[in-house]
Amino acid sequence: MKHAGPRRIQLRTVVTYPALTVTLVVSVALALTSFGPSQAMALDVLAAPMEIATSSPSTACVPPTPTESATPTESATPTESATPTVDATCVPAPSTTSVPTMSVPTLSTTSAPAPLPSPSAGPVVAPGVVTVDHDVLARIEGPPFHADYLPVGDLVPDAAQFQTFRVRFQLSNASADPITVTPQLEYRTDAGGSFTVVPEKPTAGIPFQAATEWVPSPSLSGGTIQSPLGEDIAAADLRIGKSNGLAMIGHRSMGANPDQNITLPSASYTEQEFTIKLTMDAKYLTGYELRITNGGAELAGTNTATIRLGAAPAAVLSPGQHQGVTVPGPKNATNPTSGTGVVK
Repeated sequence: MKHAGPRRIQLRTVVTYPALTVTLVVSVALALTSFGPSQAMALDVLAAPMEIATSSPSTACVPPTPTESATPTESATPTESATPTVDATCVPAPSTTSVPTMSVPTLSTTSAPAPLPSPSAGPVVAPGVVTVDHDVLARIEGPPFHADYLPVGDLVPDAAQFQTFRVRFQLSNASADPITVTPQLEYRTDAGGSFTVVPEKPTAGIPFQAATEWVPSPSLSGGTIQSPLGEDIAAADLRIGKSNGLAMIGHRSMGANPDQNITLPSASYTEQEFTIKLTMDAKYLTGYELRITNGGAELAGTNTATIRLGAAPAAVLSPGQHQGVTVPGPKNATNPTSGTGVVK
């Protein structure tokens, strides 16, 4: 029977690292937590503080250092068996805490961004216009050549050839900007039709002309002289009545048509006047309308003044005069010497 020799037992060293395993688990939990809830809940929230759940150890402990222990074997040659041990009380327990972070604005993926505001051109304002509101007529009568004004809006029903009148219009500017106009006087018959400019000189076939007036002479000898082509009308001498806005100095034209320009400030009014004379071409029993324009351009709310001629005046005979008889025109006479010639 053979004697068995000494038996050899081989031990494998098994070393485990629990602390490293726990650390890896915590790191994975942190990564999953930050990529999970925070992305899903920050899409539609702008400038709101967010909380990120992170795992942090509840206790601060240092894993124990592995120790070596010698385990005797049956062999004569002992082997070393290093078995690290870990204290169970040092394993950190993960806990969830709220860590405030900076607010980061994000864009919503469900709605389009608001468009940028476009520059505005501002309110559109309509161009201002001058309106003709009222009119008044005046007769120039008698040796003093005094102007006798009729009520506002009244017509002259019984004018006669070669008489002189004044016609005045009220001009208003209700806009927000000053407006300049060139007053021009025009006429037509009251039967309608187109208007014609009143000439400055007597013209064949035209019933009116722009006329001058006789005014007191400034000389010591007195008397009268021809008026200038125009003169101002003080605001206190406006005759048609008050209107909306500020009363401005008016102007009277005596012999000029069109008259000089008038500038009306915003919210103001004034009066423009012309002196006119009926010519021998004015027809009796006929009415004429007068209007004012801006150099020929029609104004808003154009008002017309009306002068109507009466019946032709009856002939008044002086002592010794007799009513004439209408006779035919002369006839051509025959030359008595030749018998054939015609005396012209």
